[in-house]
Amino acid sequence: MTDSKRHVLITGSAGFLGEATLDRVTAMDETSLAVAVDTRQSLGPAGETRRFVSVIRDIREPVDDLLAGYDIDTVIHLAFQLRPQRHARDASGARDVNVDATERLLNACSKAGVRQIVYLSSSTVYGAHPGFTEPFKETDPVNPVTGFSYSEHKVEAEKLLTRYGVEHPDCAVSILRGCVVMGPGASNFITDSLRMRFLPAPAGANPDMQFLHVDDYASAIDAVLKQGSRGIYNIAGSGTVSWRSMVKIAGGKVVPAPAPLLKGVIDLTWKLRLQRRSPSAGLSFIRYPWLVSIDKIASELGWKPEHSSRQAIESWAASRR
Repeated sequence: MTDSKRHVLITGSAGFLGEATLDRVTAMDETSLAVAVDTRQSLGPAGETRRFVSVIRDIREPVDDLLAGYDIDTVIHLAFQLRPQRHARDASGARDVNVDATERLLNACSKAGVRQIVYLSSSTVYGAHPGFTEPFKETDPVNPVTGFSYSEHKVEAEKLLTRYGVEHPDCAVSILRGCVVMGPGASNFITDSLRMRFLPAPAGANPDMQFLHVDDYASAIDAVLKQGSRGIYNIAGSGTVSWRSMVKIAGGKVVPAPAPLLKGVIDLTWKLRLQRRSPSAGLSFIRYPWLVSIDKIASELGWKPEHSSRQAIESWAASRR
């Protein structure tokens, strides 16, 4: 993309990552307009009024008028319902946001002739399973943990994006498989756990983990936009930090428990609505490693993180204090 008149629409713009994306996109010289779409007001960069518009709208509603009315040529799709759902009706609603709305958005992009689409996926699509120790590459098959709807929905959405890219060769479609993004204000399934003073965990489990600082996430968005990238890219911070070290950095303490017992307790408290963090499927991510290689984005786009995984965690922990 070399057009200096880029008009960008960002879905899910009022959240933690949406705000970071807005800040980066509006700061780019190539951007002449950023349209932020979310169910609540998007604040946008301080003092920015000419190149920023906030639209309050549920992503399940049509956006055809926005794409056409603002002459949008670039879409960054972040809108996603993160929290797992207990009941079938709620789960159906989550899928409507995460998968069905993505398909409707792509149909609207086709009609509007959008030239570039960036979708934020997750490294959890590779799954966390016993026996996998090497960092996953983009060519490895996806294998989400059964029952962990977050990554299951990401896989479904990825398939839609990949098919769209094949059917619309004039549109540059890129998928970023990010590990957990951390920084001041971060809120995700890992921070939900780290806020606990005493954290039950499977006995003997201490996998290495990766995290991405929010500033490095923003720089990855910058890189794929400016280079008109196509395809799938893993993004993660440098190095790793073990699960137990991460809990210590956050100021908590691990309480070991047998995995089968812990699984039963988590499922019971989930069913009784005593906790809403995750069903037991989420245990896999603190039992087994799910690391990714960032060699592809480094070699093709020249992107490298400026922060380590440990620094990303430390920045979040420091902001809590």
